[in-house]
Amino acid sequence: MIAAAAVLLMLVGSASDMNAQQKARPYVGGPGIAMAGSQNYAALPKEARNFIEKHFKGQKVTKCEQYFAKNKYEVELSNGVDIEFDNKGKVVEIDAPDNQCLSPQVVKSVLHGSAYKRLERDGMLGNVESVEFDKRGKLVEVDLSIQGPDTYVFDINGNFIAISD
Repeated sequence: MIAAAAVLLMLVGSASDMNAQQKARPYVGGPGIAMAGSQNYAALPKEARNFIEKHFKGQKVTKCEQYFAKNKYEVELSNGVDIEFDNKGKVVEIDAPDNQCLSPQVVKSVLHGSAYKRLERDGMLGNVESVEFDKRGKLVEVDLSIQGPDTYVFDINGNFIAISD
């Protein structure tokens, strides 16, 4: 009991010392660098808004975040589709909800024509779960809802590179 009282007394003393230190040198800086923040849909670049309005008409935006350090926006729609846009509004990544696939029209709008034709030729257009452009903008990965090797890799010009797992 005496030990507990001594610990409590030390904690109270430390808290008052800390309060005295804070009063002695008040905080004078701003809020610092914001790394991310919620955004209003209207704050998205026009190209991003146009993409959503064209391909997901009637879907509500349930989340709209801006990641300042990465120069990107992340949007989640009421149907579960997740889309990342760069700061100019270009699609960087688009993911279908779990156990669903993206529509061929959406796939066609984000892929180079040659990549789209390859998927069409291979009968994979109805199986596209996600499309992701790598951070350097050189490669495109298309993840499919199939067994076995399930990722088509293209260069930015739509040239087929490989199928990977």
